[in-house]
Amino acid sequence: MKTKWSLAFLTVLVLTLTACHDYFDYDDLAFVGAWESNKYYVEVYEDGYGYYQKRHRPGVECEVRIKKRKIVFDWPGGRKAFCIDAPPSIEINTGEVFMILDGRKFYRL
Repeated sequence: MKTKWSLAFLTVLVLTLTACHDYFDYDDLAFVGAWESNKYYVEVYEDGYGYYQKRHRPGVECEVRIKKRKIVFDWPGGRKAFCIDAPPSIEINTGEVFMILDGRKFYRL
């Protein structure tokens, strides 16, 4: 009987913790998508998760947070935070969507 209650409690706990993950605010949805620079490749999903890869190194699935002019990629055993210098906008000459993180241009794929 104790095992059933323990299993039920763990199931409820896991479901509660996974359901607590926040989606992005409406203003932050502009960051959703796949982006690349000459040094990094990142993906931001609307459910608050994403993918981070430094060029020529293995990539990792991660949690993504956007707060106060920073975008943070957080995974077990690592973290990368970028300062948002310019939010996503359209380059007038080429029509490409880009953003500037840590002084580096990232283009949407």
